[in-house]
Amino acid sequence: MSLTVRATYPTSCCPLCGGVSSSIHSHYRRRLSDASCVGRKVQLCLTIRRFYCRNRLCERKVFTERFPRFAKPWARMTIRLSEHLQAVGLATSGRGGIRLAVRLGMQTDRQTLLRRIMALPDLPEESVLYVGIDDFAFRRGQRFGTVLVNLETHHIVDLLPDRQAVTAAAWIKPHPEIMVVSRDRGGEYAKAAAMAAPQATDVADRFHILKNLTEALQLLLGRSLEEIKLASQTPEPHQDTSSKAVITVEEWRPKEPTHVQRARLARRSGRYARYQQMVELRGTCG
Repeated sequence: MSLTVRATYPTSCCPLCGGVSSSIHSHYRRRLSDASCVGRKVQLCLTIRRFYCRNRLCERKVFTERFPRFAKPWARMTIRLSEHLQAVGLATSGRGGIRLAVRLGMQTDRQTLLRRIMALPDLPEESVLYVGIDDFAFRRGQRFGTVLVNLETHHIVDLLPDRQAVTAAAWIKPHPEIMVVSRDRGGEYAKAAAMAAPQATDVADRFHILKNLTEALQLLLGRSLEEIKLASQTPEPHQDTSSKAVITVEEWRPKEPTHVQRARLARRSGRYARYQQMVELRGTCG
């Protein structure tokens, strides 16, 4: 959807000296993307006027009229569309935001969403009592940094260029008000907390504890899934219970040569079990 728009106010103010002028120098057209309407992309063809500045002391002799509440100078989208993209980016993420924006009729890409978020003003400096510290990837598998989060407000406080203990300790030390340091299970951040914040309580965050527990349980259940399934399907012989032999976990657990192979077989076993369940459900529905 394309709309032709023009300003009708007879005067405009010089952005340099603030003088009001009604003397039009020339016109030109500017294309702006606007917020979608009923799910359709909106393109504005805006006619812009240039004015003479009548202030003889002003260095700018010709200026372009401004629309401070509508569009910024040299921008290719309206302020309204920029705010919509900022809201989408903050509520979702780069890739997820693209799908949602396209669904709403706003054509964009991941870099545009990130630029809109980065253009937001910095939050005022706040007191940090409970800090969360973890690493993140500038470039996956190659370069890592450290993110620090205020756990009370869930705001990102700072980003550090690496994940070394010395760098993290240098940031923590000027903040003696810190009472709790929540971190991952790595030793570097534990060392930083011990060096720079001895008064704080050092805890492992819930996410990494649950993640480690989940991975350990998945490996254990994956390794024993086939044995549990076979044991549940095998009929028990009629014999005296006193003569039954007790089988230990080490006897029925398969021994694999490497950790990688154990993890691979565990994932394969889980996928195969889900596949068998789907086959059974399809048979009952058919």
